[in-house]
Amino acid sequence: MERKRTLISNFFYNFLKTFSSLLFPVISFSYSSRILGEAGLGKFSFANSFVSYFVLFASLGMNYYGTREVAKRRDNIDELSKFSHEMLLINGFTTGISYILLIIVTLFVSQLQEYQLLLVINSFAVILNGLGMEWLYQGIEEYQYIAVRSVLFQTVSMIAMFLFLRDSGDIAAYAIIQLTATSGSYILNFINVRKYIRLRRYDCYEIKKHIKPILWLFAIPLTIELYVVLDTTMLGFLQGDIAVGRYTAATKVARLVNSLIVSIGVVLAPRLSYYVGRGERQKVGDLVSKAYNYVSMLSIPAAVGIFILSDEIIRLFSGNGFGAAGVTIRILSPIIVFIPLSMSVNQYTFAPMGKEKRILMATTAGAVTNFLLNSILIPKYSENGAAVATVFAELVVVIISLVNAGSFFDMRQIFKYYYQYWLAATVIPIINLLLKRLELHYSVFIILTIVISATLYFLILLLLKNLYVRDAVRLLWEKTQIRGK
Repeated sequence: MERKRTLISNFFYNFLKTFSSLLFPVISFSYSSRILGEAGLGKFSFANSFVSYFVLFASLGMNYYGTREVAKRRDNIDELSKFSHEMLLINGFTTGISYILLIIVTLFVSQLQEYQLLLVINSFAVILNGLGMEWLYQGIEEYQYIAVRSVLFQTVSMIAMFLFLRDSGDIAAYAIIQLTATSGSYILNFINVRKYIRLRRYDCYEIKKHIKPILWLFAIPLTIELYVVLDTTMLGFLQGDIAVGRYTAATKVARLVNSLIVSIGVVLAPRLSYYVGRGERQKVGDLVSKAYNYVSMLSIPAAVGIFILSDEIIRLFSGNGFGAAGVTIRILSPIIVFIPLSMSVNQYTFAPMGKEKRILMATTAGAVTNFLLNSILIPKYSENGAAVATVFAELVVVIISLVNAGSFFDMRQIFKYYYQYWLAATVIPIINLLLKRLELHYSVFIILTIVISATLYFLILLLLKNLYVRDAVRLLWEKTQIRGK
């Protein structure tokens, strides 16, 4: 069947889903960090990061592989259904093994004893992610369903947080609420799957042929997880809950901004897989160019703004008790540029093209860099040392990724407008300095800085005749004209 949904509508619904996924953490983090404090937040973050390794093992590389292969089979209901059954069988086996390993480690590692309740609560994420079949819904581009479902669970979780999170002892309640917000919607995925695939048994399931590509793709999220979550785990073991709490406060800001920016690429991945499967190289090249430019257009001013507003942002999100995290945010600000760009190359370009070895090359180098620098810097510089290690790891990943991409695409043409984004972003520190003279309340100061800077930033890009901004403005104008008739 031909897809009637456009990339614009897909982006809108995925943006809505991502925005709700950001709004809940922003509100919940701002509220919970004040209630739980540095130590309580650090305790939850450590337990959550520890369980994430087992969630990763349970899913193997099925999210990447499943999305790509579903996109190729979406026009044939029998092929799609049979493939989905095969993925569920594999996922069921890995989920069971992963859950058993988590129970064993939790019972016998003495340093985990004080986290047992939190580990038990978070462990349900292993099962829910195994049932979720998110790869199916992304592969068939059901972004409207994903968005509505996510908004529903985020809203329920937010209400529950204000009702049940009252003091620093409510860490378990916070863990349950977070689990509901992040993984609860996977229950609906499993219930609704009958609308998209046939549930009848097929003859001769071909499990074996999927194992090799899944394992290849498993190595990619494994190495990514090492340098994304390893710093939190190592901080917990080496420095304790307070350092983890401060680091979590700092990384939360950067990761939230990144999540919003990379939502562009999520909707492109299935479409790229579809075009690759049909051999439409020109359309692949056009989508890649759009992805690189749109993420750069958003990430560069975001990084500059986060660096400049770091103290005010941490005060807004976490209160005065997390003031030390402002320095950590400034150190981390470059990853807001690095991560969306490396993800555009790897997850949203090479993965649909089946170039897993190139992704693994970059992410392995990043993981090794992160581990070595964490080992050296965390004992001496605590959360700031972990931040420096993260920045260098992401820099290594993005450099290798771009070098790899140069073998397939004309990078000079793709980055033709790159200098414009940096040039336009210079308006942000100027606005910041001017507004500081007014001595505004920090929340008003943040809002005015963002609104005025963003307006001037895009006006400058229009004056510089940036192709992608002009296309976006033209599209919005056409949509407005159509609705007005």
